[in-house]
Amino acid sequence: MFNKSSTSPAQSDSPVIEKSYERDLENGCKANVCAHELPDGDIELVVSVCDKEGRSVAKRTTRLPGAEWTVPDAMKRGRDQAERIAGGESGRLPCADRADREEDDDDD
Repeated sequence: MFNKSSTSPAQSDSPVIEKSYERDLENGCKANVCAHELPDGDIELVVSVCDKEGRSVAKRTTRLPGAEWTVPDAMKRGRDQAERIAGGESGRLPCADRADREEDDDDD
């Protein structure tokens, strides 16, 4: 994870606050989360999960009210969502199914 502060040429007096996170999960999925502050102060959160081959299996973009959310808090929410999606909470993903099969094999 890294912090990135930049200044938009159109709004040189308002710095843009952005954070991103990318992680390879144990079950083979890849989580990618990005949050940044919009010019009006709201936070845009993008949560993406890809399978082992890099194909996108889920992508969510959410606008959070800036009066209630900070970029770091949005990142925590996004990481949690990505891990839940990869784990199969929002539907069965091939990478989640593979992890379940491996666990089932241990029961024999």
